[in-house]
Amino acid sequence: MNRFIAIVILIAVAITIAAIGIAWITTTMHTMMWKPEILKIIEMKLNQLPNGTWILKIEATNIGEGDAEIYKIAVTNIEEKTLDQPITIEPGHTKEFTIPLTKQYQMYTTYTVRLYLKTGTVYNTLEYIVTPK
Repeated sequence: MNRFIAIVILIAVAITIAAIGIAWITTTMHTMMWKPEILKIIEMKLNQLPNGTWILKIEATNIGEGDAEIYKIAVTNIEEKTLDQPITIEPGHTKEFTIPLTKQYQMYTTYTVRLYLKTGTVYNTLEYIVTPK
């Protein structure tokens, strides 16, 4: 009986080591294939148009290795806007885009803007003080 238990324990250890090895190889392969996007915000403006509506203008560069797809933009505690078509910025490219807003904003007020990307990344430290032109 002792010899049988020893064989069962050795087989269990071998299976465990094989499973750990497969998990490690799979994880390593996925991290080698992962290409993150890294957005660098060059300029951001919250402007009021002559007709009284507000727009958010953003110029951003993707300095990462993967496409940055912005699908939602939020002005914290005021407005959240899901885009009909995601804004895609390819690696190494700069893009300027304008988002029409529906709420009213105040001059000389600081707002935090969040950009939501399809990869799950949230850029949420973009503070902007609204000033007249």
